[in-house]
Amino acid sequence: MRTSLREKIFLITFAALVLLAVLNYDGIWGIVVTILGSMNSLLIGAVLAFVLNVPMKKLEGLIDRVSFLRKAQRPLAIIGVLIVFFLVVTGLVVFIFPTLSSTISQLVSVTNEAVPKMISTLQDNGFLSTRLGMKINDYLTKFTGWSSVSNYVTKFLAGLASNVTGIVSNVASLIMAFFFTLAILSSKEHLQAMSLKLLYAFFPRKVVRKVLYVGEVVIDTYDKFLMSQIVEACIIGTLVFVVYSIFGIPYSAMAGILTGVLSFVPYIGPLAACLISALFVAVQDPLLALLSIVLFQIIQLLEGNVIYPRVVGQSVGLPTLFTLAAALIGGNLFGLLGMVFFTPIFAVIYRLIREWTNLRLRKKKIHIQ
Repeated sequence: MRTSLREKIFLITFAALVLLAVLNYDGIWGIVVTILGSMNSLLIGAVLAFVLNVPMKKLEGLIDRVSFLRKAQRPLAIIGVLIVFFLVVTGLVVFIFPTLSSTISQLVSVTNEAVPKMISTLQDNGFLSTRLGMKINDYLTKFTGWSSVSNYVTKFLAGLASNVTGIVSNVASLIMAFFFTLAILSSKEHLQAMSLKLLYAFFPRKVVRKVLYVGEVVIDTYDKFLMSQIVEACIIGTLVFVVYSIFGIPYSAMAGILTGVLSFVPYIGPLAACLISALFVAVQDPLLALLSIVLFQIIQLLEGNVIYPRVVGQSVGLPTLFTLAAALIGGNLFGLLGMVFFTPIFAVIYRLIREWTNLRLRKKKIHIQ
């Protein structure tokens, strides 16, 4: 009787809370956004710590093999991971952004010279009307002329000046996120033990066991995915840089870094890196751009079928269809970060559903290959 009464009270209370949330959706969502905004630095720091913890555990394992370094195992591992992280960010800033700026400038000048000639040739051969040719030339002049570029730059600088407060706030948030990352990485065992105590204090043992199993699946999947992607990024980025340098293809350093960074997005990332690099190379030599595409495909074929399976092996075990779906959905929702992190999310869901389905089939004594 008491149990039944408690269940009824619980259901009535739950239904009332759901109805209240539906009727006051805008207000509740505003409160949630405000709370998340105030915790922005903590959330960013937690995500960075979760990502950096994967290579950090590998470094701790390597340092543990050296007896006289064991006492400083944690600080050395944190320093090593941070050095690698800052080197990657520095490489992006030093190689890609200046190259991107100079390439856009060259692309604008090439477009202003080559396109009018092509339009004139099409008009002379009767493939393009004079009126349409003039419209295309006017369009190019409007968007690639130096006056338009100067207007864009002026508007951009004005926007920066008017948002100085926001920029300073974002920089301060990133600095705080960095310190949160250090704090989480240095005390991860304490946080784990504290979370375990809270779970056992508020939930039944059966629920805690299920939650812990899901947590183990999540951590195992992300560890495999992130570590395999880090290794793959280093391998394919280095291969692209070395091969492009041997064949004299320009922007080889930028192509290597870009390939390594975008390789975190399965299937779509390497293709995007190949095409973007080829576009930069095409500004100087279209034939070399075509050669770069061929070489990139050979490198990817070699790395994917020979090197990667031997070095990394099986990653998250997600079928190609679900991998592409994860990249598409994550990209639409959260951009590049969504494309990266939705793949292991789908892998976790896929694994849990597969295990639950197999368990149900075994209970029903159904065997399907």
